[in-house]
Amino acid sequence: MTARGGWLLVPALLACALGTAGGAALTLRMSLHAPGTGAGLYEPGSWSLANWMALADAHHGRIIATTVVTGLAVAALSTSAGYLMALAAAPLSGWRFALAVGLILAPRLCGVLAALFGLQRLLPRGWLGGVLAETWLVAPYAALVLVVALRGIDPALAAAARGLGAGPWLVLARVVWPLSLPAVALCLQLGWVWGLGAFLGPLFLGGPGEATLAVEMQRELFDLGRWPRAAADGVALSLLCVVALAASPRGARA
Repeated sequence: MTARGGWLLVPALLACALGTAGGAALTLRMSLHAPGTGAGLYEPGSWSLANWMALADAHHGRIIATTVVTGLAVAALSTSAGYLMALAAAPLSGWRFALAVGLILAPRLCGVLAALFGLQRLLPRGWLGGVLAETWLVAPYAALVLVVALRGIDPALAAAARGLGAGPWLVLARVVWPLSLPAVALCLQLGWVWGLGAFLGPLFLGGPGEATLAVEMQRELFDLGRWPRAAADGVALSLLCVVALAASPRGARA
């Protein structure tokens, strides 16, 4: 894209930036409102730290811990599953490669809610079931990133290693794996951020004791009508995502 063509993206980028910043500012302000009294959802014009103080209680401490652990589990499982799918698809060519990519994308081509209703029949209820459901949702993205990375490795390197006597497993461990580490780091980062915001998996398959911040926000907002408390949960979740992005290794940023 030429420099002149790049200017065409400026309005869209500004709209995204202003929309994101505006939404974040409104959420932060809502989290500082006093809880509503009577039928009110919040007290207009009020300022209060009560919602933030509530994040330090045992109930929210358990939810935040569950959210972080869920994010890490989804990152590890989705990257592992994605790597296995990428190893199988990357060496293919022609219609076989197209078919492999289609199979990788198949879980994302069906209705998410319909698929989750089916997963309720197949997966165990509880924290593990919610993690596996979220892994099912994010693994195709990890697989596509890793397929691109593996196909970008010079085949001559693996051929040279085999010519020196290395077997398939040694080629994978000494050549393919080190060269794919930046993509692995990126997938771990994306999986962690996705897992931190896990909602559908824990909602459909988790129990009350395995709620994440996203599920707690939905409960506070729609079931209890406590908008300031839900906004505080949302700001806390955003901060966790910022930490996950900032903690990414150099390979994920490259």
